[in-house]
Amino acid sequence: MTKVSTITPCYNMSKYMKGFLENLSTQTHKDLEVILDHNEPTDEEIIMVEEYNKAYNNICHIQVEGVDPIGISMNRCIEFSDGDYLCIWNVDDLRTPDSIEVMANALDENPDVDFVYGNYHIVPNFGGIQGQYVDETGREAELTTGMILGPYFMFRKSILEKSGVFDEQLVQGADYDLALRLAFNGKGLHLPINLGYYLNEGLGQSTKPNSKQPIERTVIEMRYNIPVLEPHLISQTASYDIENIIVDDERIPVTKFR
Repeated sequence: MTKVSTITPCYNMSKYMKGFLENLSTQTHKDLEVILDHNEPTDEEIIMVEEYNKAYNNICHIQVEGVDPIGISMNRCIEFSDGDYLCIWNVDDLRTPDSIEVMANALDENPDVDFVYGNYHIVPNFGGIQGQYVDETGREAELTTGMILGPYFMFRKSILEKSGVFDEQLVQGADYDLALRLAFNGKGLHLPINLGYYLNEGLGQSTKPNSKQPIERTVIEMRYNIPVLEPHLISQTASYDIENIIVDDERIPVTKFR
């Protein structure tokens, strides 16, 4: 059984924490560690994690003063991880009980594959199972042109040597950016099953006031020569280094990963 580590950035998630921990306890893959990068944790959140760890002891709980950009938080998760396989698991997204096991087994059984991904539901309420079903079957050719991997994908840690890690200048688009670089540098496998329930409560990141998601999507589209969905946002990308990935203040040319 191959060890899996999750990349779990967390900030202001008290209302989801109990459900997340309950969902985590149902996972059938037992060699699992959760790297919880907890920005400004509340006393209530800390107590919930500590109580969970008394029973299961599989959360590496990193407590951070202040709030870091998600790219920094995710890279810190990678640094603390021991697993050969990595996956992003956000606290407000729930998984089917065999989600981790199915993806890990697929990587075990296909040594030529670098990342796996599957289908999922978009649900309006945390804990709900009814919603839009997203089926990514037959979209392999689009992996380098959009977020086809979705919120539930797993990859070998070793592929990061080719793809690079998360771009720390990105506040809300770091996962999309890395997903594209995984697709440019590795071989993917689609699993035609439901892996989880992605929360969209009707006011997503892209529609929140002062959201950076549409601007960062535009940065990523320009970076990888993807048609820009909202050309009027190009003028708002000037503060980003489109040509370089930034990690620990080091600027690494994007061309290295394409």
